[in-house]
Amino acid sequence: EVFFRGLTDESEILKFLQHGTLVGLLPVPHPILIRKYQANCGTTTWFRTYMWGVIYLRNVDPPIWYDTDVKLFEIQRV
Repeated sequence: EVFFRGLTDESEILKFLQHGTLVGLLPVPHPILIRKYQANCGTTTWFRTYMWGVIYLRNVDPPIWYDTDVKLFEIQRV
């Protein structure tokens, strides 16, 4: 609309922007839907892997798992 009015002066453009409105220019926002989180096998596996990764990386120096019987993962042979 600034272009159609022929506004070229900076002060006129600033005045237009200060007193202008966006009503009618933007679409009406959709309602916010709140959904309860439902875990599934994939997200549970991802979260468990992520948490063990964080625990392992934060305890590398000094190694918290050194000389213990804790097994972080198990290798399955087919």
